[in-house]
Amino acid sequence: MPSQKRDLSPSRKEFQNSRKRFHITTSEPIIIIDDDDDITEILAQIKQQEESEKLAKQLQDECAPGGSSSNAIVIEDDQDAVLARRLAEEWEAADVVEQKSGESSSQPTKQRKYSLRSPAEQQTPTEGLSVYRPLFTSGRPCTKCGKAVASPRGYVMISGETISSGLGSLLHAPCSSCKTNHCRGCFQPHPCPATCKGVAKNATCTMHTCCAEVRAIAVFEALGGFDRQYIGEKALSHSRAAAIVSDNKNSDTSKTVGPGGTGYGIGQRVYNSGHGGYGAGSKYGLRKLRGTTAEAGREAYREATRNKELAAYWEVLATRAMNMIAALLPSPYSESPQVYDLLPHPSIGLLLSSSKLPDLLGDLLRNDSVTDWIARSDVYYAMLALLKRMADSELTVSVLLESRFVTDKGPGIEPWMWDEGEIEWEKGSEGELERAPALYEYFRKLSKQSEAFIAGASRLMEIEEDLEETIKAISLCGDIIAARDDVERAISVLGVTSTVNGDSQEDTLAEKGKVEQAYSLACERLAFRHIPLGDPDSNLKGKGKGKATGLQYSTFNYATTVTSTQNSTRNPRDRLHLVKELAVLATSLPPGIWVRVDEVRNDVIKIMIAGPEGTPYSGGLFEFDCFMPLAYPAVPPQMHLRTTGGGKVRFNPNLYDNGKVCLSLLGTWPGSPEEQWSPYKSTLLQVLVSIQSMILIDLPYFNEPGYGQANPESTASIQYNQNISLQTTRWAIVDWLREENRKSIWGEVIASHFSIRKEKIYKE
Repeated sequence: MPSQKRDLSPSRKEFQNSRKRFHITTSEPIIIIDDDDDITEILAQIKQQEESEKLAKQLQDECAPGGSSSNAIVIEDDQDAVLARRLAEEWEAADVVEQKSGESSSQPTKQRKYSLRSPAEQQTPTEGLSVYRPLFTSGRPCTKCGKAVASPRGYVMISGETISSGLGSLLHAPCSSCKTNHCRGCFQPHPCPATCKGVAKNATCTMHTCCAEVRAIAVFEALGGFDRQYIGEKALSHSRAAAIVSDNKNSDTSKTVGPGGTGYGIGQRVYNSGHGGYGAGSKYGLRKLRGTTAEAGREAYREATRNKELAAYWEVLATRAMNMIAALLPSPYSESPQVYDLLPHPSIGLLLSSSKLPDLLGDLLRNDSVTDWIARSDVYYAMLALLKRMADSELTVSVLLESRFVTDKGPGIEPWMWDEGEIEWEKGSEGELERAPALYEYFRKLSKQSEAFIAGASRLMEIEEDLEETIKAISLCGDIIAARDDVERAISVLGVTSTVNGDSQEDTLAEKGKVEQAYSLACERLAFRHIPLGDPDSNLKGKGKGKATGLQYSTFNYATTVTSTQNSTRNPRDRLHLVKELAVLATSLPPGIWVRVDEVRNDVIKIMIAGPEGTPYSGGLFEFDCFMPLAYPAVPPQMHLRTTGGGKVRFNPNLYDNGKVCLSLLGTWPGSPEEQWSPYKSTLLQVLVSIQSMILIDLPYFNEPGYGQANPESTASIQYNQNISLQTTRWAIVDWLREENRKSIWGEVIASHFSIRKEKIYKE
C-alpha cells in the first residue's frame, strides 16, 4: 500500500505563490500564461531565480549545447489499440519463455525475475533518455485544423500541490488557430478550453490522468522545476562556504603530533564521518569579523539570519518536490491503479536518473546525525514516501538498486531536454565514467543506524522523564526501518535479488582475488552490535542478602567502576548524546574496527582493532575495553588494552604492558590544547581511528619521546619492529585461533578476518 501523504506546505503566503512562463518553440509569438498571483511577488521571485541561475553559471563551466535528436516517436491515435498491443506482446513473450523453460526442464516454471544490469551494460541516463526526447519537445499537427502545435515550455515552481496550475498548463497542447486543446502526451483532443491550467484551476480537467505519456511529461516538468531550485541552492551554499573559507583561511591552528605524544587534534582531518547536505542541518557559521564596529556586528547578524531563512525555504521546497514526484510516479499497488500505473512510460526511470533528485537523496541518506533527522523530520518523511514509491515499479527500482552515474556539471534536465546544454558525468583519471554506490546501499546503512539508536534508546524509555526528543527520534528511526522493510518486500515481489553485502558476496569477491573488497564488506557487516557482555546469570540475588547484586562483568577491566555506578544517573542530555553517538558508530567505523556494546549498560563497550598492513601489527587483532564515564562527553572515555600477552608485552611506546593507552585525546598524555579532548565535540570514533592510524603505525619505535624523527633505516627501529612483529604473531594472531575463542563475542570477527586475509598473513 502506498504511504499516506502529509500536508507539509508552510503557512506563509509567499511560499504558495508561483510563476510560470511558457515559450512556444516555433515562429509564432511567445505566449505568456499568467496565474492570478500578485505581480509584485511574481517579479520578486523572478529576480531571485535569475540571481540564483546567474550564480550557478559562474560556478561551473559553460555547458556546450548538444545536437538535436533525429529520432522520432510514432504516437498512435487509438490509445486502446496501443494498450491492447502492448499487453498482447508482453503476454506472448512471457508464454514463449514459459514454453521454452518447460521444454528444457521438467521442473516447475519459476516466476520471472527482474534482473539488474551490470555496470558494463548500463548507458548513461542521458544516452538512454535521448531516444524519448521528441515526446517532450516536438510539436505535432492539430487534429482539427492541421496547423502546427508547438510543445509548450515553461517553468514549474514547486508548490504544495501535486498538479499545480503551472504544471497543469504544461500538460496541454492547445492549437493557437482553432483553439482545440490536446493532451501533450498522446495528442488526443480534449474538451478543455485553450487556456486550461489543469485540475488546480479547473475541477473537470482530467488531462493529468489521460495516458502514460502525459504522466511521464508531468514527471519531467516536476523534475525540471526541482533541478532549477537545487542548482540555485547549491550555488548559493557554495558561495557562502567560499566566503567563510576565505575569511578563515589563516585561522587554522591545528598542529602536528610530536613523537610520543600521539593524539587527535580538533583541527586535524584524519577522519570525518559527517556528510554535507543542504537545508536546516547545514552549519552556516558567521563570517569572521575584520572589525569590531557595531555595524559589522549587525551585518554579520543579518547575514546569519538570511542564511537560516534560505536554508528553511530550501527545506520546504525539497519536501514539496519529493511529495509531488512521489505522487506522480507509477503506483501499481494502489487501491485503484490506472493504466499508466500498470504500464508506465519507459522513460520514467531515466528521467529520475538524469535529474538532480538522486543527488538530493544521496545527501539525505548519507547524513548520520540523528539530531539532524529530528530537526528535518518533514524532509525525511517525504524522502521515505518517495523511496517506497520508487520501489513499486521495475522502471524506478533500478534507480535505487544500481550503482549510479554522478553529474559533474550541467544545466539540469529541462534545459538539456531542449538542447540548451549538456549534462556531463564525472570521470576518473583515465577518462572512465565514475560510479557512486547505489542509493539502496545508503538506505540500508541509514536503517542500520536507526536500529542501533533504537537499541540504545530502549533503556531511556524506562528511566527518562523528559522523553519528547527521545520519542521523536525513536518514532522516526522506527519509520525508517519500516520503510526499509516495505522497500525490501516490494523488491522481492519484483524478483530482484539484493547484492548489497552478505556472506555470499564476500566469498565471491575473495574467490576472484578481490580480497580488500571482500574484507571491507565483511567488516561492515560485523562492525557494530548490541550484545550481552555481562556474566551469564550474574543478575541473581546476592548470597544471603536477599537483594540483587546487578550484572557482573568479570572480563571487563572497569568492572569495579561499573558496579559502583549501577545506581547512579547520567545527565539526561549526556545520556541521549551517548545513544546518538553510538548510532553513528554503527555505520561510520572504518574497516578493521569492530565495536560491541552491552545491551543493558551502553557505557560498557568492547572494541577490536586490526593491525594495519605495512606495519609490525599487520594481521593481528588487538582487543580493548572501553568505559564511558558518567560525565561523558564532558570528559574522555577510558580505554584499556587487553592484548598484552598476559601483561608481558608492551606493543608500543603508547601501549603499555599493563593495558594503559597513552593518547593525548584520552588525557593520558600532556599534548597541546588542540590535541586534548574537547567536551561535546570530540568523539569515541576519533579515539578509535587515532589508535588505528596514529599508534599502530609502521615505525612505532619513534613514538617514544626523545628518539627523534622517524627513520626507516635506523637499526634500533628495525630490531624493534622485528620483535613487535614476533609478539603480534604470537599474541594477536595465534592466540585468537584457540578453540575457546570460536564461541566468544569475537568469534565471527576472528573467522572472517583470518579466512579472508589468510594469504596475506602467511606472506607476512
